[in-house]
Amino acid sequence: MAKKKSFIKLQHVGVVVKDIKKAIKYFESLGIGPFTAPGVKKGQPPVFSIPFKGELHGKPAEWTTTISFAKIGDVELELLEPTKGKQALKESLDKTGEGLHHIGFLTDDMDKEIANFKKQGVGVWTLAREDDGGGFLYSNPTPIGGIAIEFRQIGKKK
Repeated sequence: MAKKKSFIKLQHVGVVVKDIKKAIKYFESLGIGPFTAPGVKKGQPPVFSIPFKGELHGKPAEWTTTISFAKIGDVELELLEPTKGKQALKESLDKTGEGLHHIGFLTDDMDKEIANFKKQGVGVWTLAREDDGGGFLYSNPTPIGGIAIEFRQIGKKK
């Protein structure tokens, strides 16, 4: 069976947490990190919150997620705390608790990835698109392991 081109390079691993600052402290105590966040001033917690508008289970939704990253080789460890609104991360946290939520890959074409999921009978759990052409989508949790597959498309810089 040939490898699907979409899955050649893992970009990040997403972990859903209840308290992101506590999670950062724990992982850094193990030597994982440092955790970073864009636009955060020195001395501030390395977290940022992003409001999203998109879909959840095919219906319009709005939510906010607090995020932080740590590089581990070529892969990022992404910590995610659902902070406002109905979202896939909160559903996962409520159902299974903290832990691995998704594995993330980059794509140049989210619509192609959605079409491929549909062709394979895989549903889209949630998605959000940005004005600059970027965005992301999570598949429904896998039947083995209960994790989502994320595709992230980087937008064009203005």
